[in-house]
Amino acid sequence: MRYISNTKEQLEEMLKEIGVSSFEDLIRDIPQDLRYKSNLKVKGPLSEEELISYIKSIEQENADFALLKPLVGAGAYKHFVPSVIKTILSREEFYTAYTPYQPELAQGTLQTMFEVQTHLSRLTGFDAIVPSIYDGASATAEAVLMTMRLSGKNRIVISKLLHPQYIETIKTYVAPHKTEIVEIPYNDNLTDINAVKDLMNNDTAVLVIQSPNFFGGIEDVEAFSKLAHEYGALSLQVVVESLSLALLKSPKDLGVDIVSGEAQSFGIDLNFGGPYNGYLATKMDFVRQLPGRIAGETVDRNGKRAFVMTLRSREQDIKREKATSNLCTSHNLNLYAIDAYLSLFGKEGLYDLATYNVKASHYLRSRLLQTGHFKGVEYPFFNEFVLETDLEENVMSERLKSINVIPPLKLSTYFEGLVNSYLFAVTEVFSKDDLDRIVEVLGR
Repeated sequence: MRYISNTKEQLEEMLKEIGVSSFEDLIRDIPQDLRYKSNLKVKGPLSEEELISYIKSIEQENADFALLKPLVGAGAYKHFVPSVIKTILSREEFYTAYTPYQPELAQGTLQTMFEVQTHLSRLTGFDAIVPSIYDGASATAEAVLMTMRLSGKNRIVISKLLHPQYIETIKTYVAPHKTEIVEIPYNDNLTDINAVKDLMNNDTAVLVIQSPNFFGGIEDVEAFSKLAHEYGALSLQVVVESLSLALLKSPKDLGVDIVSGEAQSFGIDLNFGGPYNGYLATKMDFVRQLPGRIAGETVDRNGKRAFVMTLRSREQDIKREKATSNLCTSHNLNLYAIDAYLSLFGKEGLYDLATYNVKASHYLRSRLLQTGHFKGVEYPFFNEFVLETDLEENVMSERLKSINVIPPLKLSTYFEGLVNSYLFAVTEVFSKDDLDRIVEVLGR
């Protein structure tokens, strides 16, 4: 892609039209620690050929992400995506799909939505599924608003081990509603259920628990759900790593009222941060309070199988006072990926894949503990775990990068007290040889 730069006069004209005095003023909302620090000025003047050559030389310094294997997860998981899925997504009729407002023009899109709803229904145990929300964080915030409408209450009790970015999204969504948010402390990498009893009261709308939680821990969701119901509150389970649903007991069987989740693990590459694909699942009793849209199956006037938009809940489609959300965009291309992925793997394939994730992560943790450089508490986890280390951050980072592995997440990024603790994520992209190599370089 060729780029012809703007003149100084053009830049000034654009800034004036936007209503800012300078480029710095334009980007003032971007935190300083997130801005690129290096000097991007190009020595010159250079001819076009020299400039292209110079830029290409810089490009060669980048690592090829396709060759890297990340030990960092925290809501963004690198799972293997079979080539057949990418082939399906490259078909023109899929990547140019129209938002399915008109059933006669969007049978394929509606069928895909219906099939993804079916897959997610089998995984969550629920009948009512909204399969395509912007991402898991948005789905969780929408679920919280939904519980407030259902209960008529504005007090929310949230585990501190809910993904920190999900917590921030919730706070943004509920800000206009004068909502009281109470956070539950954690103990040994699990939400402290004893502390919940002191925080719950009859004014609580919902108890929000992520499982597996941000530290990868598998929570006693059933106990939390019972506790929520004792106080007349609803129970919301957040599932960020949805592959876990192939192995763990379904949320419905655990007494949960609503599930919000992220389906990125099902055939969607990381793609530099998006787009992802959130979903909501609940019992039919609450279907009228769901945001988004639900596809349904019927027959046409000739008796042939057909798909329709069964439920649309935004104010453009129904009376404003009955609207539950302004959700309108549907990540249809991601739905095709999810549908193809879940159809390809099937029940047994997903189970085997989830089992490998558990075994591989537990294997790496046990081997790292044997090196003497790591320590951590015992707790049940899926494919992520927390360890504390005596290795310096830069030492661990350089050693892992030398074998094309992206280092784990430093937890002090989100939790101030966890200075030397890291969150490791292990998926099927790591072979046993890969894990042994990691242990070798970190155990020196």
